[in-house]
Amino acid sequence: MAEIQDITKDTYNENAQPTNDSSFERLTWTIKSFSTCGNKKLYSEVFCAGGYKWRILIYPKGNKVDYVSMYLDVADSSTLPHDWSKRAHFSLSIISQNHEYTVKKEAEHEFNAKESDWGFTSFLPLTELEDPIRGYLVRGECTVQAEVWFDEQGNKVKRNEKAESDDCLKNTVPPQEPTVVETGKSSSSFAGFDTLFADIRNLVEGENFKLDNFSNFHSPKWRSEEIANAKVVFKECLDIDLAKVIESGRDFELKKSLSILLSTNEFPDNMVDEITNFLANFDKTSEQYEVAQQDLIEAQEKEKSIGQLKSTMKQLSSKFMPIRNLAEAVDSEIAGLESQLTEKKAMKARLTKRLEVLAGQATASKQALINAEQDMKLLMLKKEEAEKVIGDVDRSWESLKAGRSLLL
Repeated sequence: MAEIQDITKDTYNENAQPTNDSSFERLTWTIKSFSTCGNKKLYSEVFCAGGYKWRILIYPKGNKVDYVSMYLDVADSSTLPHDWSKRAHFSLSIISQNHEYTVKKEAEHEFNAKESDWGFTSFLPLTELEDPIRGYLVRGECTVQAEVWFDEQGNKVKRNEKAESDDCLKNTVPPQEPTVVETGKSSSSFAGFDTLFADIRNLVEGENFKLDNFSNFHSPKWRSEEIANAKVVFKECLDIDLAKVIESGRDFELKKSLSILLSTNEFPDNMVDEITNFLANFDKTSEQYEVAQQDLIEAQEKEKSIGQLKSTMKQLSSKFMPIRNLAEAVDSEIAGLESQLTEKKAMKARLTKRLEVLAGQATASKQALINAEQDMKLLMLKKEEAEKVIGDVDRSWESLKAGRSLLL
């Protein structure tokens, strides 16, 4: 959906509710990227008038026709009572930057549940919409306008019923060319022939041929002061950068001046093709130029960022070597300490081994002592027994010796 911008309306309030007091309302709608909307249908913001909510319905590429199609639509028709109706006078306009080309069409219609939108299927030929001289598209944007008014006392504007049915075409009805009130330039009476022969030339010469090449059929007649002014504008634009031309909003003036000078054969023959191609691609070139400018700004900002990063890296690099040398010295010291530690660990291992040998010997001696002490306990018992036996024997012997005298 195209982006909606710059919506202005008399006494507009987005929270307003419909009242019967608003007998006239106007909505101006600027649609961004209008030329790239494709076959979508677009709706404007809602505005209130005559007790109803209204909005613009537009087909930028036409409702199955090679025209811009535009209608006035009752926005909340699906929620209204089934028998609702509202007669309204309205006008729809496509605004030109060159105001003499502004197209305005008026109609009157009884809006109801079956016909809740009404307008013009063939509002403006797409070839005229895209004509840079006419100024409908400015940097891809298009401005449209709707006006709605009512005669609440019943004093309707007199109209021809058949003319109304021919003039205003509901968007679901097959398109016919309406008879309407218009302001500004109307299509050339030879437009149909121009289109036919443009199609023929397209078939013969390829897609590069444009309908604009039939300028000899319907070239506008420019006044001498307009031609002189076009030359001044062209020279002024040449004296400044293209970026400033676009930024200052003079791109439309430049396109118009080039169109005038081309149509009046002011350029040398060897420049006509180049100028024609430049003009035909101007909108696209302007968009590409703006994108390129943005890309250039981004690239410059990135270069600046890279420069800052390089400066930071340079500062970091200058701090690197002193810290690295200190770290290397500490590392060397650690290596020396690790070597000493290795030697100490080896000495510890040798001492530990000797301790283990001594511990083994001590353990064996300890066990031998324990065993000897246990054996000693047994021997002490035997000793006591032996001493007793020996004592008894000795006493018996002494007793025997004492009795010897008696025997002898």
